[in-house]
Amino acid sequence: MTPASADGPGAATRPGLTPGLIAALGFVGMAGAVSTDLYLPSFPSLQADLGITEAAVQLTLTAFLIGAAGGQFAVGTVSDALGRRRTLVIALGLFSLVGFAASAAPTIEWLIALRLLQGLTGSVGAALARAIVADLEQGERAARGISILIAMMGLGPVFGSPLGAVLTQWGGWRLALVGLATVATAMFVVALLCIPESLPRERRHPARIGALLRNLGLLARDGAFLGFALAYALSYGAMMVYFGSSSFVVQRVLGESTLVYSLTFVASSIAFVLGGLLNGRLVRRHGAHAMIRIGQGLSLVSALALVAITLAGGLSLWAWIVLTCVFEAGCAMGMSNGSALTLRRAAIAAGAGSAALGLFQFGVAAVVSPIGGLWGSGTALPTVIGMAGVTLLAIAAAAVGRALERRA
Repeated sequence: MTPASADGPGAATRPGLTPGLIAALGFVGMAGAVSTDLYLPSFPSLQADLGITEAAVQLTLTAFLIGAAGGQFAVGTVSDALGRRRTLVIALGLFSLVGFAASAAPTIEWLIALRLLQGLTGSVGAALARAIVADLEQGERAARGISILIAMMGLGPVFGSPLGAVLTQWGGWRLALVGLATVATAMFVVALLCIPESLPRERRHPARIGALLRNLGLLARDGAFLGFALAYALSYGAMMVYFGSSSFVVQRVLGESTLVYSLTFVASSIAFVLGGLLNGRLVRRHGAHAMIRIGQGLSLVSALALVAITLAGGLSLWAWIVLTCVFEAGCAMGMSNGSALTLRRAAIAAGAGSAALGLFQFGVAAVVSPIGGLWGSGTALPTVIGMAGVTLLAIAAAAVGRALERRA
């Protein structure tokens, strides 16, 4: 068997980062986002159908995030040894199968376990999409490629949330999960047919645990890498505080319908996409360090404004929409540049670097996502305080990363 046939289309020659490849990577990279966003509108339906608490519903999200943390850690690292394409295709195939099983879960315990497996397998999309960009581009070109990639991943909520709302209205949370599994199947087909191998055999690391752990150990001793990785993860975590409680804030606190909620979520998701695209245009002129500060600043100012309005008792639907849109645009900039700066430090092993980045991303998100439900679903205050607090931590992590990078 030739190298090309062993690893799929394009394995014999190194592919370029073409618009078509970016589009394919963006689509499979949506796996994690779609797994949460398509599912969020069904939270009240799940709670009512199974007769469980809001905290139990949010455990299904936390389980997914824990699984995604472990999955990104494993899949990115293993792909340094086995290649990107093979790892991607196998994991997305399993992601599709687990999705259909989750739609038939008989109890909340089964659903939590299957959501954990969804996280393990679905996390491959974003992890390997980032690694493939890092394989093919360097420096500001890589930062621009990742900005476009993250913007495309942000399209997941644009169709995912309305689709989830419609499916939930038609058939409850189970039909929403069937829809998610169907999208996962489409991702598997795209990976199989459209994404070539980006890591030549001569650049792969031995398929031995010692070699893989050695790469991770090198990255763990790089303080700048850890700082930027935490900045990226905390920006994502702040966004997940918003995601995890947004349906309850809009539907319970503001008294709006499932469809109105999905439209508010679409608006903020479009803002995320626009923030990523704007970052892609500006980063070549101003650099990733300046752009991460701008993005984090936008997120912090909008979150603090939400805190002030909520404390004053004046939170309205339009204030929520406008300020969460600004918040999401800032998160897109913070994540794009945080990811680029992190992977720039991980040139020795892009897969291991992307794996560590994903571990931080979903590990932090799993810890902070329940914050919004701490005081029940009748108030938005813990949600907006959590958004502001986690963003402050992201700013501090980026500052530490920059200081250590300068010292190095």
